[in-house]
Amino acid sequence: MRTILAGSVPNLVQWFNLYVFATFAPYFRGEFFGTTDAASLAAVYAVFALTFLARPIGSWLFGRYADRAGRQRALMFAVLLMSACSLALAITPGRDHIGGWAVVILIVVSLVQGIATGGEYAAATVYLTESASAGRRGFFSSFQAVTIVAGQVLGQGLLLIVLEIGQREAASTWGWRLAFALAGLSAVGAVWAARRQPEAPVRRSEKAGSMRLLLRQNARSLVWVIAMTAGGTAAFYTYTVTVPTVTRETFFAADGRGERSAALIVLVGLVVLMLLQPLAGALSDRIGRKPLLVFSALAGILFSGWFLHLVRTSSDVLAVGAAYLVAMVVITGYLAVNGVAKAEAFPPEVRALGVGLGYAIANSLFGGTSPAVYHAATAASDPGAFTLYLSILLAVTLVAALLMRSRADAGGIRPSRERRG
Repeated sequence: MRTILAGSVPNLVQWFNLYVFATFAPYFRGEFFGTTDAASLAAVYAVFALTFLARPIGSWLFGRYADRAGRQRALMFAVLLMSACSLALAITPGRDHIGGWAVVILIVVSLVQGIATGGEYAAATVYLTESASAGRRGFFSSFQAVTIVAGQVLGQGLLLIVLEIGQREAASTWGWRLAFALAGLSAVGAVWAARRQPEAPVRRSEKAGSMRLLLRQNARSLVWVIAMTAGGTAAFYTYTVTVPTVTRETFFAADGRGERSAALIVLVGLVVLMLLQPLAGALSDRIGRKPLLVFSALAGILFSGWFLHLVRTSSDVLAVGAAYLVAMVVITGYLAVNGVAKAEAFPPEVRALGVGLGYAIANSLFGGTSPAVYHAATAASDPGAFTLYLSILLAVTLVAALLMRSRADAGGIRPSRERRG
């Protein structure tokens, strides 16, 4: 439990900070862009996408550091950097006070947060995987997914509280600043959880963190990680960032007080998603990672178009709520096991670097950009184009999952049942 806490609490703090931005973006856009129209919504999510464009830099910097100095040190530095950025946004004056400099600050902070996130993901994934007891890597590493979703649960829960207190006006004035302040201060919990937990015992070498070693001897694994992540991350951010925003806007248009019902639907769905992760992780220890990855990609292709149409056109609480729960089951197959599958693909000398860089490249291209791509397609009155785009990415992930090699990695992680077979 100490190991899980040491690896997952900092991860929770990191993603809580990130998803406060994503959750409250529709409400603070007026402070930075001066308007609240469709163009400003696309603009604020374009800034959110910048955090993903900066992730490869963070994965390279922190990945090298994690492979050389330790996973936990890299994890803590990344979390503290992210939290400092949230505190900065909490006190940044709006456009009415400092003009265009408000947008400049928002962009700079987003880039730094992207660097922090790119470094943190790999450190947390590898730490939990390497610390796992034999035959339980899927279960241990699934707690990273638990805390990714828990960060969203905290963000959505905080938004629901603000909306209950003062509706949309409160969220657009003081609510988003309070959210960023709480997210920044949460770093104290991460420091407490990780301060006395030792590093996982892994082999070190003078080649640790070597980009040359990664590209020369592990290029195939790197490409596989990028391909597998492409559709999975696009679907994840579509279901957990884009859909909640669209649902709130649809419900608000139908009923001025309806966005609270939408926020509650999303909150319940995310709690279910969070609880599913360790179950799916433990299942993968028994049947392997591949079946879950294949299920998630194939189900996503079949389900996403209908789901996006529903949340865009319906304000029926039961119908949208049931569909959102199905979406959480669909994405679980990817979310719960993608981290351990990536870690198992690399030797320890470049494990953090390989996991982080492959993940960051795919996220910068397809994950973080998906909300902006969706809103741009909607603004152009062509939402079907986004459905096609998402389906193509999921097809890439499906092919990667089907081609997943069953080989014991060279890094000293004991082979799972799937790899032994």
